[in-house]
Amino acid sequence: MEISASNATRLLCLYGFLVTSLLFSQINADGKIKQVTDPTGNVNLSPFQQWKSAYECLQNKSTSCSDKYILTEAGWMNITTADTDEFCKPGGCGEHTMAVLTCIHLVKRDYKFANKATVQDLIVTITQGCDYGFNGTTIISDARRSSKSGIEFIISILVALFLLMHFHD
Repeated sequence: MEISASNATRLLCLYGFLVTSLLFSQINADGKIKQVTDPTGNVNLSPFQQWKSAYECLQNKSTSCSDKYILTEAGWMNITTADTDEFCKPGGCGEHTMAVLTCIHLVKRDYKFANKATVQDLIVTITQGCDYGFNGTTIISDARRSSKSGIEFIISILVALFLLMHFHD
């Protein structure tokens, strides 16, 4: 069976059209590829995939958040006392930011932002800020984490001393 040159050209054009339409079907009007996967749907993530999924969580934007309040890799939340009511209103940017932080926590539990804040630090900051007001500059560190690490250090030393004394005979 031989295909004529005109039929081969038609098949090639059809194939090209099909490939092009498949590629462009995943692009929005603004030219950005839309997020087609749920970052939290991945299981047993490699370290690289954890970082990639955390980045995808941060790309989850909401129309309820103005650009001023959108959480970035920097970890800076530019929320002042005057912004508290708008940020914390039900269905507002505060809830969206908490959902983004939950997404990050689910895909990379030890994620740290560029300002060294952890997901838990930002959750505590948002909770305290919505309850008592933001000041635009302070990230509230989770105090339990630092005291817990001190207690673990002391217990480790005591266990090591006990083992040394017990097995030194």
